[in-house]
Amino acid sequence: MNIKTSKRLTIMAMFTAIGLVLQLIESMLPIFTSVPGGKLGLANIVSIINISFFGGANALLIATLRSFIGSMLYGGAMAVPYSVSGAVLSTIVMWLARKYAGGRLSGVGVGVLGAAAHNTAQILTASIIFGNGYIWTYLPVLIIIGTLSGAVVGFAAETVLRKTPITKILN
Repeated sequence: MNIKTSKRLTIMAMFTAIGLVLQLIESMLPIFTSVPGGKLGLANIVSIINISFFGGANALLIATLRSFIGSMLYGGAMAVPYSVSGAVLSTIVMWLARKYAGGRLSGVGVGVLGAAAHNTAQILTASIIFGNGYIWTYLPVLIIIGTLSGAVVGFAAETVLRKTPITKILN
């Protein structure tokens, strides 16, 4: 393994750890505890940043690993399918949005799309686990919360991308 590969893997591991810390911080915030499935999604900041620096495949790997470990640490085994399905779909949607919309879509737009995808994956997972299609009626509530939180997350990621000289670290 060469130095550039080692450096890249180290940075990816650090981003995974940062995502886990953001999940921990979010788990301690009482903001959305009264709304099942409603959360800020702070770890998506890491996903948006990773899409910009590493591309979709690496960002997907980091998001999947982070969501699996984070849900086991902070939510338990029952949280794994919800967290992982949400992380996978939201990362794919955000990567496609970045790839095909390019500069026409701001970080806020990417964050909102990611939040909507995450909520959709959670509802799909719940409908499969519980065998109940009526759970889809809850999606509009989650989309409203997701729009607000996705905008905050997207803005935060865009701010980090503009203000952090991380490209110097990667080279």
